[in-house]
Amino acid sequence: MDFLFILFFITTLVLTVYKLQLIKTTKKNLPPSPPGALPIIGHLRLVLSATEPFHRTLQALSSSSTQYADYMLLKLGVRNVVVLSSPHAVEECIHKNDVAFANRPHSIAFDYYSYNYTQISMSDYGPHWRNLRRFTTANIFSSTSLHASSDVRHDAVRCLLRDLYKSTNNIGAPQKIDLKSKFFELTFNSTMSMLTGEPIGDGLCHTKENNWFFDVLRGAKAPILFLAPGDYLPIFNYFDVFKVKQSLAASSKNRDAYFEEIIERYRSNCLAKKKPKSILDVLFSLQQEHPEQYNHVIVKGIILAMFNGATDTTAMTLEWAMSLLLNNPEKLKKALDELDHNIEPHRLLEDSNLSNLPYIQSIIQETLRLFPPAPFLFPHVSASDCKVDQYDVPSGTIIVANAWAIHKDPKVWPEPHKFMPERFMQSQGLGQGDSNNKFKFIPFGIGRRGCPGDGLAMHTITLALGSVLRCFEWEKIGDEPIDMSEGVQFLLPKAKALEALCKPRSEMLSVLCKI
Repeated sequence: MDFLFILFFITTLVLTVYKLQLIKTTKKNLPPSPPGALPIIGHLRLVLSATEPFHRTLQALSSSSTQYADYMLLKLGVRNVVVLSSPHAVEECIHKNDVAFANRPHSIAFDYYSYNYTQISMSDYGPHWRNLRRFTTANIFSSTSLHASSDVRHDAVRCLLRDLYKSTNNIGAPQKIDLKSKFFELTFNSTMSMLTGEPIGDGLCHTKENNWFFDVLRGAKAPILFLAPGDYLPIFNYFDVFKVKQSLAASSKNRDAYFEEIIERYRSNCLAKKKPKSILDVLFSLQQEHPEQYNHVIVKGIILAMFNGATDTTAMTLEWAMSLLLNNPEKLKKALDELDHNIEPHRLLEDSNLSNLPYIQSIIQETLRLFPPAPFLFPHVSASDCKVDQYDVPSGTIIVANAWAIHKDPKVWPEPHKFMPERFMQSQGLGQGDSNNKFKFIPFGIGRRGCPGDGLAMHTITLALGSVLRCFEWEKIGDEPIDMSEGVQFLLPKAKALEALCKPRSEMLSVLCKI
C-alpha cells in the first residue's frame, strides 16, 4: 500500500510539473521542434536511442526540415535545449545577445566538477568570472605570456622529437609509432611545466597520470548536454538508480587528490631549488594579496581549466591533422616544401618561423573545421526571458551550438567534406582573421565566453606539427587509407588511434642526434 501511494504521489507530481510547463510555454512563440516528443520525457527517446555520435544525430534532425536550419528546440524532460545549426543563429544568440546567454547551466556533473561553479568555464557571468578571465588572459594567453612560455613549448616538442628519434635511430626501416599517445604526452608535459615550472624531460608524463587524466576528462565532459538522468528527470536525483552521483563523486575525489599532489609537489620544489616562473607562482603570489579571490579552491579550478583546455583537445587536433595529411600525400608534400623553403637547412622550427608558415596554419584550420575537438560549443543558458529573431526563448533554456554541423554546411562551405587547406589561405578570403569567417568557423567558440586559449593552441599545434613533419618521414601502414571514423563521445577523438611509420629525414639527422 505504501509503495502504491508513493508511486501515485510521484506520478501526480510529475504530471503537475509537466502541465505547468505546458501552460507556461503555450502562449510563447518557441523555436520549431521536431515531431516525436512524448509527454514528460519529450525528445529523450530520439536522443538516447541514437547510434551515431551525438553531433551527427542533432545535425540529421536539424537538416530534416528547413524550419530547423537555424534553431531547433528539443524538450529533454524538464529541460529545454535550443540547438543552433547555422552561422546566423550563432551570430544572433552568442554575439548579438551574448549577455543574455552568458551564464552556464547547472548540472549534476558540474555540481561535482566545477568547484561550486567557481571554475572559469562553468561559472556564471559576473564579477568572479570577469576576475578569472582577466587573470587567464594576462598570465596565460596574452602575447607577452605566450612569448614567455615559448621555451616550455620548445622543450616539450624537443622531448617528442628526441623520443621519436630514439625509437627509429640505427634501425633503417621505418618504425611503427603510436601518435595518439605521443601527442598526448607532448601536451601533458607542456601544460604541467607551464603550471609548475618543472623542467620537461623523459619520463615526466607517467602512465598513472595518463590514466587519471583520461578518466577525469571522460567524467567531466560526457554529460555536457545534460544527459545524466537526474538532469532531465529530477526524480532520479533522489534514488540514483544508475549510480551517476556515486561515479561522479569518486572521480571528483580522485581528481581533487591529484591536484593537491601537484600543489604539494610545487611547494616542495619551491623550497628545494630555483626554477622558472610558473602559473602557480603567480597564483600563490596573488593569493597572499587577495586571499578570498584566489583561495585554494580557485587555484584548483584554474589547474582543472588548464588541463581541460590545453591537453586532450590539442592532442586530438594534432592526431586528426596527421591522419588527414597521410591520406592526402600531395598536401603533405606542399607542407614540407613550405617548411624547407622558410627554415634554414639543418635547423629546427622555432616560434619566430611560425608567421612564415601560412599553409601549415591553413592545414590546422581545415583540420579544426572538419574535426573540431569539441563539436558542440560549451553550453549557454538564458538568464531571463528573451527574444531571438522571431522566437521567444524562456528563462533557463540551454543554448548549444553544433559547431560540427555548421562546419559541414554545404550552403556555407563548398565541398564541405573535402580536405582543402587552400580554402583558408588569405588569397581565398578565408584567413583566420577574416571577418566573413567569424560565425561559420567557430572551433574555439565566440563572444565573451569563447575559449581564450586559441592563440596558445595554435602556437602549440603549429610548432608540433611543423616539427614532426620537418624532422621525420611519415607513411601509412599498408595501402588502405587511414580510418577517419569518429569516437562516440561528446568530444571528437578518432575511433581508432593513429599509428604510422616513421623514420628520420636524412637532412635532419645531424640535428636530431644532438637534441
